[in-house]
Amino acid sequence: MTKARRWLERRLGDDRESGNAVLEFVVLAVLLLVPLVYVILAVLRVQGAAYGIAEATREAGRAYVSAQSSSDAIARACTAATVAMRNQVAEDFDCGSQLRITCVGACAPALSPGDTVRVEIDLPVTLPMLPSAVFGNSTAISLQSVHDEVVDEFRANR
Repeated sequence: MTKARRWLERRLGDDRESGNAVLEFVVLAVLLLVPLVYVILAVLRVQGAAYGIAEATREAGRAYVSAQSSSDAIARACTAATVAMRNQVAEDFDCGSQLRITCVGACAPALSPGDTVRVEIDLPVTLPMLPSAVFGNSTAISLQSVHDEVVDEFRANR
């Protein structure tokens, strides 16, 4: 080797590790960003479902107390909750098992002005790209929403 070449190699450094910084950056970026993106997607899905069931309970309560008859009230509440859930939630909604409507306090057989109706919805939300159960335990997050709706003071008994 010539004297000039040895001097040039000493000046520029060893060439064996050139390009490794880009590879290290790409590997670390993938290892850190992929889980971060998954966590963000999971949180957004759960938060969207939480907003959806809060809206569904409110709309179901409003539909229940504004119905003209007691027999029509449950059907209207179920329809209102289902429509509200479709706007926000990707999960299936079953009125029969996930929607509960009860009267708070001493309600007569018919609703009268000033009575309070409580609407509750329980909804399990599955996380994206996960199995439904791991080691026998569900991976779904259970969300619950409760809304109390007061019957209008100027409404006639039904």
